[in-house]
Amino acid sequence: MHVFRLTVCSLVFCALTVPAWAQEPLPPENPGDTATAATAPDNGQLVLPPTAGPADIPAATAVETSNVFKLSAGDFKNFFSKDTAKVFSYVALVAIATAPWDREGVNNGFNIPTALFESGNLLGQFAFQVTAGFATYGVSKSIGNQKAAAVGRDIVRAQVLSQALVQTVKYTVRRERPDGSNNKSFPSGHSASSFATATVLQRHYGWKIGVPAYALGGYVSLARMAWNRHHATDVVMGAAFGIASARTVTMSMAKSRFSVGVRPETGGASVNFTKIVK
Repeated sequence: MHVFRLTVCSLVFCALTVPAWAQEPLPPENPGDTATAATAPDNGQLVLPPTAGPADIPAATAVETSNVFKLSAGDFKNFFSKDTAKVFSYVALVAIATAPWDREGVNNGFNIPTALFESGNLLGQFAFQVTAGFATYGVSKSIGNQKAAAVGRDIVRAQVLSQALVQTVKYTVRRERPDGSNNKSFPSGHSASSFATATVLQRHYGWKIGVPAYALGGYVSLARMAWNRHHATDVVMGAAFGIASARTVTMSMAKSRFSVGVRPETGGASVNFTKIVK
């Protein structure tokens, strides 16, 4: 019976990734890459590059990897969107399905081997996740890897956003933990942090990295139930906050634009398209 419960819980956490599976593949992050579309015939006239106005090229013409907290300020506004509503609508169905385990968890615990999930309590901590984000950002910047630096930046932003929202709800709802230690059970901050990082990795690198990242998020969530720190619905809704927050901070990845310029070439001119990522 215990094995059955563990299996069902694992399937439930896999279902949390449904909103992300529905996401269309994101365009590759190659800011600054240029492609020559065609060469104009030589008609004896020199074609000069047009002067771009403020509306043509935004202030940041590459992946912005600095000023994390300034970017975070806008994340709170962007969180309340149709995409967030979609994520919560999917996860609400999962929460309803897991609700019967809430009362059983209070009465008997989930009887999941605690030793097997002990490390999940560490991996899901906000301090651990945000430190990993800053470390990724700092190391990547020092070696000139802008792509990985952007990932570290987005992990930090997702952590800040998800935890600010989760802690606000915790102190508002004031649900008692299954072990009776305090009234900060709903939603799970560990689940929010682990799923936020998993979603950022999936958005940047695709499902080859996303699948194991989400599996780790499920492991952390099961750990919180194994240690009788959260109800099943706590970890499910915590995951919802993490997924929605990460999708919010990576929203600009699907909003790339191109600037067009003309450059004189020997025997004619070339038209250049430059990808610009806000």
